[in-house]
Amino acid sequence: MTAGSMLLEELAARQDESPRPIQHHPMDSSWVLLGLLEIARRAANDEDVTEDALRGVISRGVMRSLMAALQFRDGRTVQHCRRVAMVATAMARHLGWDGRHLSVLEVAALMHDIGKIGVPDNILMKPGKLSPDEAELMALHYNIGVDMLQACRVDPAVLEIVSQVHLHTNADGAKPNLGARILAVADAYDAILTPQVYREGKSHAEAMKILEEFGGRQFDANVVAALARCVDRNGSPLDQMDDPFAPQKGFGPSFSRPEEALEASQLGHMFSYLYLLEHLYDGFYLVDSDLRVLIWNRNAENLRGQPANKMLGQQWSRRMLAYADRFGQPLPDNEVPMTRVVNTGLPQSPALKMQRADGEWLDVEVQTVPLIDPAGRLQGVIEILRDLSRSSCRNMQFQEMRSAASRDALTGVANRGELETRLTNVLKEASGHPNRETFSVIFLDVDHFKRINDTWGHAAGDQVLVDVARLMLSETYSGELVGRYGGEEFVIICPGTSLPDAIKRADRLRQALPKANVGGIKELTVTASFGVSQYEPGDSVESVLRRADKGLYQAKGSGRNKVCALTSQDLIKLESQKAEEAENPTDPFLYETTFYACIAADMVVYKLGGFVTEHQAALVDVKPHRVLLRVGSRGLLPFWGSTDERRPVEIEMQFGANTPATTKRMAQVAVTARVRPLGWVRDREVFANRAKRAVKQLRSYFAAE
Repeated sequence: MTAGSMLLEELAARQDESPRPIQHHPMDSSWVLLGLLEIARRAANDEDVTEDALRGVISRGVMRSLMAALQFRDGRTVQHCRRVAMVATAMARHLGWDGRHLSVLEVAALMHDIGKIGVPDNILMKPGKLSPDEAELMALHYNIGVDMLQACRVDPAVLEIVSQVHLHTNADGAKPNLGARILAVADAYDAILTPQVYREGKSHAEAMKILEEFGGRQFDANVVAALARCVDRNGSPLDQMDDPFAPQKGFGPSFSRPEEALEASQLGHMFSYLYLLEHLYDGFYLVDSDLRVLIWNRNAENLRGQPANKMLGQQWSRRMLAYADRFGQPLPDNEVPMTRVVNTGLPQSPALKMQRADGEWLDVEVQTVPLIDPAGRLQGVIEILRDLSRSSCRNMQFQEMRSAASRDALTGVANRGELETRLTNVLKEASGHPNRETFSVIFLDVDHFKRINDTWGHAAGDQVLVDVARLMLSETYSGELVGRYGGEEFVIICPGTSLPDAIKRADRLRQALPKANVGGIKELTVTASFGVSQYEPGDSVESVLRRADKGLYQAKGSGRNKVCALTSQDLIKLESQKAEEAENPTDPFLYETTFYACIAADMVVYKLGGFVTEHQAALVDVKPHRVLLRVGSRGLLPFWGSTDERRPVEIEMQFGANTPATTKRMAQVAVTARVRPLGWVRDREVFANRAKRAVKQLRSYFAAE
């Protein structure tokens, strides 16, 4: 058993080490930050006396406090970290790791989710799949965890692993280090095995199939293969536990001494404050009484262009950070915020210009706050940065508007507009760079959805759509975008995914759907049909979507509950074959009718003005006996929506000879209207009903018979 595992065992049993809680009011941010400085001093002192395998990696006492605080916050996360550590170290041993390298990896595994202590309860404790916005906030826990581990003076190798575990590539485009790649696979492996409220846990074989499917993009294929070999040779590392997913005995939110609960609570306040800093500001860093950098957060890295590994432990100096006034004049040394705070002990919050490492100047607000203990001594300083050029984007109302504009109101996944935007961006990336990874598109259509509504009611139908969306989110692991196109149709954009991999992904979703509890009705089994296409050179958004749509249409036409994929060559052959086999030349998507307008032919065009204005139609072509107009709006995606406004049609009107007036009726002219759809519509009945409504609206303008 390695050092980290032994330490976790002590959490339940060892009672001889009393924590040293920091006495402060939980709502005072300065006192919370003083607590961070105390943690840093404690870590440095413990490091000097530690004589075990963790020496220089992490302070044993500080690590115990952090894990106790995480247990106090959420025992399930402690269990997850422990299982991940067992899987990661088993893989590492299989790859030949030992000694200090193994201890570093195990500590990183035990600490990789420590930032969840600062996540709000409504997100951390949510009994279901997180919405995209909630997931975005949850992702901040990686940064929060790194902030705390920096303050705890952990080994830089641990920081590197924890900071890279959720990344596909580093900032320079290179792969994360091997420890981070091992931890990423172990983390995902345990997440797939673990039962959730919204799904059952999967087997080892199912988990490996999913990891292999994503190998080469999100997960290192060689590490995934190493996990498979490790389990085949030695059995699952989790077999050492009687029931790895049962509540852990000996752990709980209660502590044997009040000071233990107090310390856990105080650490929780520290994490919560770090969460606010990460969420609200564009960067911050913390220095101790010697002005040495203890925390240099990821946002500060991005804003300043200076990586944390070069800043941590460095003593602050005037040369480290260059400031100028708002007119661009360099600040004198005594006017630099840090210098003024150290000299006066008073906080500063000026608007200045700050120079990045690459020489670019930014307009920022610099909030510099002294951290003074009860004896009046300066213990450290925090400097908080806000990029003034992006201040409007921090407005909560803006965030709410952006969320509402990009999310489907019923299911919470991306809406049609967001799908259009993402598809355009992904296609630009793929077509603009010859070596850029391809992408694939999956279309999903719930089978017999009208029957579900008719049988179980529209409330049940809505719940089916919500559950289908949640299932797709839970079954995607590699940065896909799940969106609702309209009605019972969903789209999944799969970046970096080839056609064969997208087919596997779609088939996994197809098989999972009938087994899931969808709609909350035991007697209801829901299936879906899938169409898949992959971007090919020269594709437009419309062409790549058209192939996916044709694949979906083929899947539904061949019996439903199937996956069909089409390449451009497949589509050419399919359309050629249909043309040869067609025996009935009648176009099913042409609606034609004739009515009689009570007006002379030469006045018809003028009467159309009212129709064009009211329905925002477009006159395409106007001739004495023929008018061509278009009604309805068409978005970037060519499929019809759920309303007439999103179901565009083209109407051709041809006018015959005038019928003379009589004593019983006015003069009339025969009008032949031909209606064709603009965009793609699969259901002939839907098109026919839309065409009839369009013609009915036209007739009303001419008092037609």
